[in-house]
Amino acid sequence: MIKTGVYTFLVCALMGVAAYAAFYVAPTEATMGLVQRIFYLHVPSGMTSLLAFLISFVGSVSYILTRKPKWDWVAVSSAEVGIAFCTVVLLTGPIWAKPAWGVWWAWDARLTARLCSGYFMSRF
Repeated sequence: MIKTGVYTFLVCALMGVAAYAAFYVAPTEATMGLVQRIFYLHVPSGMTSLLAFLISFVGSVSYILTRKPKWDWVAVSSAEVGIAFCTVVLLTGPIWAKPAWGVWWAWDARLTARLCSGYFMSRF
């Protein structure tokens, strides 16, 4: 079996390659310019946060049904990961929104719900 350190090194190396490709290999988008590159961090962070919250939901339901502590640990730990990635989404979104829309934050239902859910998850 491969040691955890090997996986850690592999993940860090792949993240470095992805960051290099996002900033130096990918062409600059014609309409948005350089600010479009924030999507290479923003979108995957959003997907990861939603996946983490889905895992947290499954872990919570499994804990309620089985009362096994491992499911509670899965739910709590994935919620913490989801909060971290959701914070990245909420920080990088306005950086893109200001040049794109002219405002830092648009108070539409989807954005506000994500902000509120991040707040309530942090209270958990």
